[in-house]
Amino acid sequence: MKRTIFTITLSLLIAFTAFAQETVLKPVYLRNSMDSIAQEQFNQSLETLFSEIIQGKINEDLLTPKRAELTKSILQEFVTFESRKDSAAAATQDKQLINIYPISDNEYFLSVAYVNGELTPNPIIFYTIDLIATKTGDNFTFSVPVDYLTRYWKTQTVGNISYHYRGELNTERAKIFDEKNTIIAEKLGVEPEKLDFYMCDHYQEIMELLGFNYSLTSNGQYRDGYGVDAKTIFSVMDNEDFSHDMFHYYSGKINERINRNWITEEGIAYAWGNAYYTDEEGEMITHSQLVKELKNYLTQNPDTDLFELFSKDIKIFKHLAPEVSTRSTISGIIAMEVEKQKGKEGISALINAGSQDRLKNYLTATDDLIGINEKNFDVKVKELILEN
Repeated sequence: MKRTIFTITLSLLIAFTAFAQETVLKPVYLRNSMDSIAQEQFNQSLETLFSEIIQGKINEDLLTPKRAELTKSILQEFVTFESRKDSAAAATQDKQLINIYPISDNEYFLSVAYVNGELTPNPIIFYTIDLIATKTGDNFTFSVPVDYLTRYWKTQTVGNISYHYRGELNTERAKIFDEKNTIIAEKLGVEPEKLDFYMCDHYQEIMELLGFNYSLTSNGQYRDGYGVDAKTIFSVMDNEDFSHDMFHYYSGKINERINRNWITEEGIAYAWGNAYYTDEEGEMITHSQLVKELKNYLTQNPDTDLFELFSKDIKIFKHLAPEVSTRSTISGIIAMEVEKQKGKEGISALINAGSQDRLKNYLTATDDLIGINEKNFDVKVKELILEN
């Protein structure tokens, strides 16, 4: 009896040790329909992908070519996650292959779960990531599942934008966005790009298309869009206009991040694009609409300290959407005046006012460009608001 218990214990220890050596645990109960040779090739490819992610690298040879750039961007989330672990967390087994099944002769849908490696009564789920594994020769390559999950969607091209959607496309909104995409690019002196645009009801659906079946960091988040990433956009609350972030995207092509002042950036994104978020009717909130609302607010509150409203970003548009920024609305008004007086060079100077001490640097730039500073802010900005 003792020998039998010892043998069983030793067998379990050997099995546990074998599992512990795996980067991604493949539990014995997991059903994998591949033959033994394909399974070995798959296991090796998956191990290589995730072991290199742990080391801070993404092996581009293991990315399916069609979606390589977008997949690399998504997998960077896990590189960052691994880099933040302390030594104890890094030593624990937290990745497990929890599902895999064929979707074609050479493609498989798989799910990997990241779970708190410590044996606790209430383990924390960090992620469940879905990928498409494609057999290519003796290896497998991996991709985000967006193409598979949208295989029955419709596609319609409006100008430079290829929309992917299920129900109906609002072509008027789509035309507006295509026009803004061109105008914003031209204002910044870059070529407008051709883009793929996926129409999604909310942020959680976007995350599913990108492979995040669950993410601890974004659980419950639903009002955001995603992009521009690998020339791909995912809509804000099923709206066809993504012009706010198009400005940031094109600006990033010509301006260094360390120089970009985000008070300026958000203001121009509001003025040239929109306020990013939709109202209760699902419409994008425009800058001109916000300027009218701001005028009404000042009429009803004549003693308002405009600089305080701006510097503290006091929310006054909650009836439209809780996220809308008063500071960005005012910054947009100032940016339009800079553009009017100083043209493209003035806009460039305002954008590149600096990312550090952003309010101080922003006001230095506005003072140099059009004479607006903290002391005269209320008088001069009120004049601009009334002119618009």
